[in-house]
Amino acid sequence: MEKILILGMGGHAKSLIDALEKEGKYEIAGYVVNDNPNSDFVKRYPVLGNDSDLQRLFQQGIPNAAIGIGFLGKSSLRNQLYEKLKEIGYQLPVICDPSAVLASGVTIGEGTFVGKGTILNTDATIGKMCIINTGAIVEHDCNVGDFSHISVGTVLCGEASVGSEAFIGANATVIQCCKIADGCIVGAGEVIRKNIGNG
Repeated sequence: MEKILILGMGGHAKSLIDALEKEGKYEIAGYVVNDNPNSDFVKRYPVLGNDSDLQRLFQQGIPNAAIGIGFLGKSSLRNQLYEKLKEIGYQLPVICDPSAVLASGVTIGEGTFVGKGTILNTDATIGKMCIINTGAIVEHDCNVGDFSHISVGTVLCGEASVGSEAFIGANATVIQCCKIADGCIVGAGEVIRKNIGNG
């Protein structure tokens, strides 16, 4: 079984770890953190170093990585880490909680996380490095751009489109065929009935 590193030790890292443990496809080698380690995490897996150790850890035989840092306020950090990991040679696998439902024809880009109870319906396309969080529904023929975050309980109705680096807040609804442009933020609970931004 191939090993995988987790970058970060926050709440998103917890979700990744739970999904990885349940999937059983990778052996979690440990964490890479730049801040003071969270002691609750350290008990489960070791802290292997910080960002300056990524090259060494790759050379020591850890070929996979997952970014356990959430989106809000940290989207540029996620992008920077992704570029650094790819430059070193890491693979960033899709991590999908086994409770998620994926219909036929769904496409998911590298490094994307699909959380518990999520539904991705037929021919939905999810870009790379996205977070599709707990209980989100992405209906048929939707598109979600790279590095976007679809929050807990969000509903994207059929053929909705979300650009890159966008954030859709918890329990928001995007009505069918509406387009959310790159970098837009949709607040929690909002109902989007028309296109947002210049996309």
